Amino acid sequence: MKLLSIAIMLIVFIVAILFTSSTIEVVGNAVLAQNTSNSSSSLTELTNGGSISVKLEPSPNPIKSNEQTQLKVSFFKPNTEEIQPHIDYDMIINDTATNKTIFQASNETGQPGIPVHTAESIVTIPFIFPVKGEYTIKIPIYGILFNPIAPESVTYTIHVE
Repeated sequence: MKLLSIAIMLIVFIVAILFTSSTIEVVGNAVLAQNTSNSSSSLTELTNGGSISVKLEPSPNPIKSNEQTQLKVSFFKPNTEEIQPHIDYDMIINDTATNKTIFQASNETGQPGIPVHTAESIVTIPFIFPVKGEYTIKIPIYGILFNPIAPESVTYTIHVE
């Protein structure tokens, strides 16, 4: 009977973890909310070195200027939907009209150029695109499982209304 009670408590504990797995990571003034929810619109690319698949899910979609957008980024083992934990990365947003960087996650930490780390490998970065137009979002990867790698990246082009 005692073994059955322990087994039931373990199952309840595991289910609770699965349904409440969200944390908040603060990077400078940006709050990176880590969670496991899904969005209806996503873009998935393999890094140029083939080590990681990166999924970008902007929400809401379409993206509108001067309105907050949630940029959810998930890191997966190559060509799978299996999370790859412990990623060192950055996110760089450029306005293609001016070719200027308007956001860089590592700058928000007060340590520009030092990669940001995520243990859970799913982060959501809130951002407000200032004007309509085309933007590029580059996500360079610098480390996997606490091991540095030769930098690899993905770049997405998005349209803001």
